Amino acid sequence: MVVGYGGRRIIMENNDTSYYGRILIKALAKNYPDNYYILYSPENKQNKRLTALFNEDSVRVKYPRNHIHNTKRWYTGNGIVRSAKGHGVNAFHGIDDGIASGFSGSNFPSVFTMLDPLYKSANGWIERMLLQRKARKACKIAKRVIALNEVDRQTIIDHYHVNPDDVQVVHPCFFDGCDDSVPENMYDILRKKYHLPEKFILYKGRLNSEDNIKEAMQLVHELRDRKISILLLGYRTDHFDHVIKEQAHDLHIFHRFKQVDKIHHADLTAVCKMAQAVIIPNTDRSRDLFKLINAQRSGAVVICKDSPKAREIGGEGSIYYNDFNEGADQLSDVLDDENKKAAMLKAARDNTERFTGKILADEMIHIYRSILTHRRLYQ
Repeated sequence: MVVGYGGRRIIMENNDTSYYGRILIKALAKNYPDNYYILYSPENKQNKRLTALFNEDSVRVKYPRNHIHNTKRWYTGNGIVRSAKGHGVNAFHGIDDGIASGFSGSNFPSVFTMLDPLYKSANGWIERMLLQRKARKACKIAKRVIALNEVDRQTIIDHYHVNPDDVQVVHPCFFDGCDDSVPENMYDILRKKYHLPEKFILYKGRLNSEDNIKEAMQLVHELRDRKISILLLGYRTDHFDHVIKEQAHDLHIFHRFKQVDKIHHADLTAVCKMAQAVIIPNTDRSRDLFKLINAQRSGAVVICKDSPKAREIGGEGSIYYNDFNEGADQLSDVLDDENKKAAMLKAARDNTERFTGKILADEMIHIYRSILTHRRLYQ
């Protein structure tokens, strides 16, 4: 079986879509290496993320031929359909970027994964409406629509009027690097390399207004252990320079406040283990759920904003809070009691067994095969 897999953003951009695409492709290639997975892109460019996928023997990347001048039309119209048929593709999988209109009415088995059903992260309401319009068309074309959690599944059913039988939840998997072992001497090396505090709560993300960083800083301020700092891992923004730093001054925690632009991905698991906890103050977006799974698997205490999505993904392995005072009390109780901390880490590790690459690959291959079987029955 050959699985065609579409999505320009998956290859070219560093966003939630690209991350999900990479872990999905790696899970499929590792667990079902006898298939071929073809990634389609309208731009013949390479980067480190794309090059890393070349290490998988079963992964191929296809671009429009040189004589095609309007590559965008090729990608969104009939061009990519003709290419998929020419390459012997049996199923096409689009992620968040929609499905080419050429697949409409073609009886071509297709799957559409929606990471953010309402596209809340879009730049303005105009882009949000355009993306929702593309998603609505993709839902009509696709034989199966995939959501990452039950909340998103219900949103897809209600907002896009999709038959509930055609919408399925497939949870993401954790990053393979989370299982990497860390030598004991590495912690001191990394502390000096990145100038890390002795004790810190780790926040990783975009330092923007919607990330609710102020609440994370308020929570750190209320911890019983006043020696714990907050480490913000992310590139500086205008919001960081003009709002977050001022908030740190107002809360009198500027001396317990540090920002680092980037930590190499090979070091991230070790830094998570060094942290007293990983804090996720916004759990409404797919990228926050990815962080939750990875942090739990890395062996960190996770504290996050309470929400149905967080509860579904985090299970019994996280601390959930609605108010930062409540969160500070719960986290302090765990950090002050080694038995509670050990129990929390074990529950987190056990919870992540639901999110292995094998489970993700098994569920996705089952979906591909089911729509192929359905096609043969009703042709």
